[in-house]
Parts: sequence; C-alpha cells; structure tokens
Amino acid sequence: MTVETQPLTVGTWNIERFGYDPGRSHHRLPAALDWLLEQTPVPPDILALPEATHGHEDGQHAIRLAVNTLAPHLRTGWYEPLFSRLPAPGRRNHLHLLLVNTAKVHPTGWADPDAPDSGTRHYGFAECEIFGHKVNVCCEHWSGGEGRAEFDRACSRVSNMGGRRKTLLLGDFNADSGWKKELHHGLDWYAQCEAQDNLDKLEQKGRLNPATGRWEIDTRQIDKLRTIFGYRDMGEESDDPTPTTRPTIGRGLRIDRIWRSRDFPARPVEYAVRQPPRELSDHAYVFGTYRMNLALARTDAGTSP
Repeated sequence: MTVETQPLTVGTWNIERFGYDPGRSHHRLPAALDWLLEQTPVPPDILALPEATHGHEDGQHAIRLAVNTLAPHLRTGWYEPLFSRLPAPGRRNHLHLLLVNTAKVHPTGWADPDAPDSGTRHYGFAECEIFGHKVNVCCEHWSGGEGRAEFDRACSRVSNMGGRRKTLLLGDFNADSGWKKELHHGLDWYAQCEAQDNLDKLEQKGRLNPATGRWEIDTRQIDKLRTIFGYRDMGEESDDPTPTTRPTIGRGLRIDRIWRSRDFPARPVEYAVRQPPRELSDHAYVFGTYRMNLALARTDAGTSP
C-alpha cells in the first residue's frame, strides 16, 4: 500500500535578541526578517524563534511585525504566533516564539511556560494537528550559562516527548553532539576559550576528559536525545554537519537544531544552514523539508487510505 505524503517545511533561527537593543527597540528586526525571506522566499510552515526578547512588550508589535512581514509570503494560510508571556526565571532572552502556518498546522493546545497549570514537562509545547496526526511542537532555548545541572533538567524535560510520540523540537540547544561527523572532534576547547578570552565558558559547552586531561566539547545532553530518548536530528539524518555558530578561532559548533521523534511519520528531503550578517545574529538559520505521511482516514467499515 502506497502512503500519500505532503511536504512540511520547518526552520529555526536565533535572531540575536530578536533584533532588540536598549533604547532602540527592535530596530534590527526588519532587516533580519528581510534576510530570512532572501534565504526562504516561502517561509517555513513551522518557524521557531527561540530568542524573542521583549516581544511581548509594547503591544507585541515586534511579534506582529514578524507575522505580518513573513505570512504574506506563504503560499496558502497565515501564521499563528504561539509565544511565552515571560522568560524562564533568570533568563533574559529565553522567550520562545513559534510561528505555525494555519494551512497545514492546526494548534489545538498551548502550554505557555508562564501559565500556572502547564506543568514543567509540557512547558513550551504546542499540541497540533498536522495532516491528520496529533503532533507536539516545541521551540527550545537551552541555557548554556548554568552548567551541567541545567542541561540535565532541560534534556529530562523533553525526554517523554521523544520516541513513540509524534514530536518536533526546534531551537538553540547550546550544545553539540557526539555524531562522528561533527566538526568539533579534536578541538582543544580550552585553547579556543583562552584565545577568545572567555574561559568562563569552559563548562558551558565543554568538559575535562579525565582520560586525556583535555577540555573537549561536552555532548552528553544532545547524545541522550539522539540515543536514549528517541529523537532524530535533521542535520544528521541529512548527513550534513555544517556548524551553526560563527567562531573567530577554531571550529564552529552545531547547536541550532531541528529534531523529530523516532515515530514522527516523516523523512527529511531538504536541509540547509545559512550564516547571516553578524549584525543580525551570531547564529545560523537552519531550515529544511520533511515529507510527512498523511494519516489514514477512518471509515465506518474500518481504516482505508
């Protein structure tokens, strides 16, 4: 039996502070949105913007600017924005924003991280119907500045949405993986941090390997998603290890990622990483296309294609 499929385009971009600078509001945001459209003239059906700084303030004009700039370029439908009202405690820039194309993605629920009833394990997850499937979609921004314990909490929080569930996870994870084709292998992380005068970042993305006495990139949190918790990274599935950071010295890291759960009924057919001008962001725009199976229709006589 042949299963019909449809394309679902996805993307994530950490626009630095959502184009915001103190005293100048979101003055860099229009240029960032124009640049995004240059890369994807038809913007993604699901777009994660994990650093929507101050987006909820001033009448949400910045969020509406993003919607009203990008949505007219969709082939059909319009963007519905799903966003957190307040940042996570102690994190200025972790305001998650999902834009979903209503022609393909139909939100049925949203667990705002600031809502008292959302429950920690559901923070930031949108329940959506996509091509007949119930899918969990989440925009993530993991904190690199709080060490191993915070990475472990973040990884554990999303663990129950992987594997047999149908889930898409997009965003900035502030960590690379242990996949053998990642470009950080062999990097002297201590030397790179010392050369860039940021030794305070040693334990944000690295760890001291007691067997070698060298500081290496710490991949444990991402590798738990790849192995134990049943997530599939779009770049790895596409055999593309292109870094998403822009290093001054040494190798870049691939910390901006798009994941599907193991049982999410789709396969990647396109994947790309594009570096923006530095004044817009120090993160790359990551985007691609899944071919997603249509759910089988139910009939009175049973199930039919």
